[in-house]
Amino acid sequence: KQWYQRRVRVFPTHWIGMAVVMVGLAMVGLSSILGQGSSTSSDVTHGEMLLGIILILLAQLVSASQMVVEEIFIKKHNVPPVQVVGMEGCFGVLFMSLLVLPICYVVPAGGKLASLHDDAIDAMAQMYNDVPILIFGLMYLLSIAFYNFFGLSVTKSLTAVHRTLIDACRTILVWIIDLFIHYVITSKYGENFDMTYGFLQLGGFAMLLLGTLLYNEVIYIACIASPRPPPGSGYTEISADFEGSQPVLDGSLRFG
Repeated sequence: KQWYQRRVRVFPTHWIGMAVVMVGLAMVGLSSILGQGSSTSSDVTHGEMLLGIILILLAQLVSASQMVVEEIFIKKHNVPPVQVVGMEGCFGVLFMSLLVLPICYVVPAGGKLASLHDDAIDAMAQMYNDVPILIFGLMYLLSIAFYNFFGLSVTKSLTAVHRTLIDACRTILVWIIDLFIHYVITSKYGENFDMTYGFLQLGGFAMLLLGTLLYNEVIYIACIASPRPPPGSGYTEISADFEGSQPVLDGSLRFG
């Protein structure tokens, strides 16, 4: 039984945009690894590093699957984004309260700073005894709720791929704010610009922004097949006309 079907028109400019974003993310990650290489603890073995990379890839697979399922609920079943956020929140509270937090509470951490992976009881005591911690905790919950709602609204209006690429640009804003705090407000906080690998990171962010603009059809490259910008729309078109624009995929993508 066909349970989800949507028509997808993917042009070469979209593939190029995604590839550019991947290169940009790789450059940013590489700059962070090279910049922290001298401060990396020697206790970490290559096997542990490999395990960490595998776990990160599995986490990204789960996150991608979640976004696909969210798009199915929103576009096929016409579920409002706010309802999807509420459902995810309810299931998350049940899953964390009944499974994750109890496991983290009983499994020893084996570290020098804490004997448990996550002490939820101590966290509740801290929020009860310290009002600023409670306020920041509530602000965090509120910000996450709005973040998920706006993300699902983008998925409803566009696609989950658009949401993912736009979401990747958050790193640029975080980096700029860190630099502003360090050089303008106080040098105790924020992030200083690494003169050795900082330009690699800057180039990665530029690639990330360029790939996002390409995929979202904000800019057009005439020598590459892409959706044509409407006349007088105000979009930027690079170079001259291109004849014979054809989508790479012209048909139905079916899941399940």
